[in-house]
Amino acid sequence: MSKNDHDLHIRDKYADPSPYPEVKVTGRNPYYASLLIDDYAGLISEFTAISQYLYHHFFFEDIDKELGKLLENVSIVEMHHMEILADVIKKLGGNPIIRGTYSTCGNFWNGTFIDYGSGLCDRLKIDIDSEYKAINEYNKHTGMIDDPYIKAILQRIILDEKVHIKLFNEALLKFCGCSYKKL
Repeated sequence: MSKNDHDLHIRDKYADPSPYPEVKVTGRNPYYASLLIDDYAGLISEFTAISQYLYHHFFFEDIDKELGKLLENVSIVEMHHMEILADVIKKLGGNPIIRGTYSTCGNFWNGTFIDYGSGLCDRLKIDIDSEYKAINEYNKHTGMIDDPYIKAILQRIILDEKVHIKLFNEALLKFCGCSYKKL
C-alpha cells in the first residue's frame, strides 16, 4: 500500500499534524510480526479501539452531534493505524488476521475485548484509559523491536494517540466537568 493509499483515512483535527513515515522494514521478521499482531487485533489493539469507539459513537451522537463526530473520526484514525500495521505485518512476513498473539494466547478477536462502559462520562474515561494503554503497548513494543523503520511508525502512531487523549479530555471537561489522567 502506498503512502497515498493511506491518505484517505487522515483526519486533520483528529490526528497529529506530523507526516507518517514510509511503511517499510529492514527485513522479514516473524517475531516482530507477532508483536505487532497484538497491536493490530489483540486485547489492546487498533481493532478493539475501532470497535469500542464506534460503539460509543452510537450513543454519543444522540447526545451531541460534535461528540458523535469526535468518536467516529477518532475511530477512522485508528483504522488508518490498523492499515499501516497490516502493511508492516505483511512486509515482515506475517499474516494480519483478526487475532492477537501474546495478549490473547493466539485466539481470535472477540467483542469481550471492548470496554462498553455505561453513561457518557464513564465511556469517555474508558476511552482515555484505552489510549493510555495503547501508548504503553506501543512503547513496550518499540523497546522490543530493533528496526528503525518500525520504531518510527510506532512513535508516529503514539502521537495520534496523545491527540486522542487531549480530545477525549476536552469532551470530558465539556460534558462532565472534569478531566482524567492515568495515575
